[in-house]
Amino acid sequence: MTLHLASTAPHVHAASTFDVDMVDWAGHQHPLDGCSRNRGRLLFKGEDGLPEAGIWRATPGSWRPMLPADELCYFTAGRATYRSDGGEVIDIAPGTLVHFKEGWQGEAEITETIFVTYMFSEGGPAAATPVLRDPATLSGLEDWGVVPTMITGTSKVSGLVLSAEPDGRAESGVWACTPGKWRCTVTSDEFCHFLAGRATYVHDSGDVIEIAPDTAAFFRRGWTGTCTVHQTVRKIYLIR
Repeated sequence: MTLHLASTAPHVHAASTFDVDMVDWAGHQHPLDGCSRNRGRLLFKGEDGLPEAGIWRATPGSWRPMLPADELCYFTAGRATYRSDGGEVIDIAPGTLVHFKEGWQGEAEITETIFVTYMFSEGGPAAATPVLRDPATLSGLEDWGVVPTMITGTSKVSGLVLSAEPDGRAESGVWACTPGKWRCTVTSDEFCHFLAGRATYVHDSGDVIEIAPDTAAFFRRGWTGTCTVHQTVRKIYLIR
């Protein structure tokens, strides 16, 4: 369990179970029963508050979420139920990926402490909340072709888009890549939670980011370097 906040891509290993030097984030802004408490650690937060990415824990209780921006949540432990004011019901179990859209409001009831990796981002409203179960084992990913900037090997990419705004903001989904080495240029801020595989990202400055299963990372727009995929990687992501 190690946080690498000074990295060119702030990241944490064993993100699902990370529990070192967690910060008390107190109660919720709109509590219903006043019992649920928050703890967490930030990986990154923009100067204007967005994007924000990190690790979040919340104990049993209930409150009213009222989201001014999009929020991608990957629930790695715990159980909860989110009920929107429009009647939508989202049952949360380990391995649930939810892209809450801007303006979502309703009630959240936690019955078992939830462990979450997340990112807030500019986005937009939607009639329904995109939900994906068990992205680590999801089959039938779409063929997205070969990485166009290969250095050695032939890395094939596949994926599934969970949600995306028409102008490209707040795109979330699942992404997989087979072994190979390629030039990497990050064109949008991106939060990743790697579910499987191993890779090494090397920034042009020489900074090295080692990726293993259960690594959560935030790559800022403009990050440049190389990526060597040693074993096929799969991740959930949100880009803005």
